[in-house]
Amino acid sequence: MNSMIPVAIIAATMGFAPAAVSSTAQVYDRDSELLAEARFDAGNDTFAVTKLEAGGGRAYLDYRYVRGDGTLQTGTHSASEVAGQTVRFGHDFEAGRKVTFRVCVAGERGFNACSAGDDGENWTIGVA
Repeated sequence: MNSMIPVAIIAATMGFAPAAVSSTAQVYDRDSELLAEARFDAGNDTFAVTKLEAGGGRAYLDYRYVRGDGTLQTGTHSASEVAGQTVRFGHDFEAGRKVTFRVCVAGERGFNACSAGDDGENWTIGVA
């Protein structure tokens, strides 16, 4: 018998909140060149957005967060127009709550220049 099973059951039944999780979303062009990235830093409750290509189009991130009372908070943060410059945006999310986000590059590209779809599917997940 595995001695770790009872510990896992105790932790699950006592309702421990998930630990904070930082994560990164990236969007690439058709040639697999990295266009932009966004990062959620759980320790500081901040998003960082960086445009990595020198060409046209502005990088931005969309986020979704369900508050403890069940209401939805959404938003968009734009990166600098200067390639390589990171812009940070602070938040005050409730500890243990899930934050989903994606990074995109605006402009005509002939393909979806986002790390995930508009419908929320495959968005990157962080935990505050």
